[in-house]
Amino acid sequence: MSFSLTALGQSSDDNSGEDPFRNDPFFSKPIQEFFQNSSEDSAEEVSSNSDKEIVQYRLNQLNENGIDYDGLFEAGPYNSVSLYSLYPNLPMIHYNRVSGLFLGIENERMQWYGDNWLEIPSIQTTGLIGYSFAQKEWNYSLGLEKLIGRKKYMMLGAEYHDAMATDDFWRIGLTETTLTSFFAGYDYQDYYKQQGYGLYVLLRSRRLFEGGVSFNDNRYSSLITKTDWALFGSGNRYRENPPIEFIFGTPVDTLNLSSLSFSGSFNPKRLVLSRHFTFSLSGMVEIADPGITSSDYDYTKYIGELATYINFEPGGVLKYRLMMGSITGNAPNFKEFQLGGVGSLRALPYKSLAGNSGSIDHYANQMILSNAEIQFGSPSYNNDSWIDFEDFYLSFFLDSGWANYSADLADNSSPFTDFDQFDFSDLRHNGGIGLGSSLIRCELAWDLNETSRSPVFWIRFNPTF
Repeated sequence: MSFSLTALGQSSDDNSGEDPFRNDPFFSKPIQEFFQNSSEDSAEEVSSNSDKEIVQYRLNQLNENGIDYDGLFEAGPYNSVSLYSLYPNLPMIHYNRVSGLFLGIENERMQWYGDNWLEIPSIQTTGLIGYSFAQKEWNYSLGLEKLIGRKKYMMLGAEYHDAMATDDFWRIGLTETTLTSFFAGYDYQDYYKQQGYGLYVLLRSRRLFEGGVSFNDNRYSSLITKTDWALFGSGNRYRENPPIEFIFGTPVDTLNLSSLSFSGSFNPKRLVLSRHFTFSLSGMVEIADPGITSSDYDYTKYIGELATYINFEPGGVLKYRLMMGSITGNAPNFKEFQLGGVGSLRALPYKSLAGNSGSIDHYANQMILSNAEIQFGSPSYNNDSWIDFEDFYLSFFLDSGWANYSADLADNSSPFTDFDQFDFSDLRHNGGIGLGSSLIRCELAWDLNETSRSPVFWIRFNPTF
């Protein structure tokens, strides 16, 4: 996730009336505007000067927050409530090794300022229709949302969908993946097909709290790599897309999951809480097989994230993220934990830290991930302490992680089972240096546990978190 300098200008006590939950992505305009006659627009409505200001504002957003995490093009799972990630979450225009080129049009779900297409007060329509040229099939979703109350701080929603999704959106941006896949043949996400429905209730406060509950009933299907094309270096870099599950080493093509999920977050937009400090805290619990409909798996997945930012000197920022997760019961592979590679431990092979079960049937059901970065850059024009993230900055980082498979968790309802076996000496550590901006940055990462290894080089188009 990103930390916006727009947010840096707002404290939690700001009474300016600006709503931090208001998203304004480029693709958020109502569908009917695509069909309006452009000749209806008068010269007085849009001037050339205002156009230039809008373009400059958008470019500043990109430089400051990267290509994904501020929701410039689409809000997606990064700029929405955490429950968004339980639904199909790929952008309406993207490219990867499974979809190939995907072209679609979408009204996003779970947006507090959505499309009132039906022109009925407080009713929002959501949906997606798009075509995957590699899969040679259509993806779609159709939803309806109702905002409740005068302040519209409560939302009821329902959706039916048949579309592709990924659980790896937090590692690397979705639009960032489109760029690396299209141009260089590097795709660091795994995908599956999701067909079913969801019902959700969302709640928010004026500025600092957001959460909700969602019931989902889905049929998940494995997908295979369908293209090896990239503009530079086709056919030699793409990984195989893994199946969603293995049973006794045999791939599983489809499975059914019903789940009841709860999410909550404090300061999800990462507004500054004091002059030189802020933090955000979020968590989600996913309860599979809650007894409402049939489910092939019975598990409870817990995951939490803490992110802090400290401005310790003019132009110097310490950023820290701690993620922890635990799974009780029996979960399919694609719901279990794997660390390593971009977005987690940058010097390790992708998803190479996946527990110690010794079997492909199980990945980790316990996980700790720690990322610390110290960044130095020019102080911002608006605030002479925080970094002006529109300019280049220098960063030093330390990534630490641990993943474990505990057989006791499969038969225990406590998410803390076997965590007392964890020791700090079990952590794997990566360290490195970066130079660039949030939009484009070069990083070198070393494995500090095996210093003889060559460093790993990354080019990123988003902040790490």
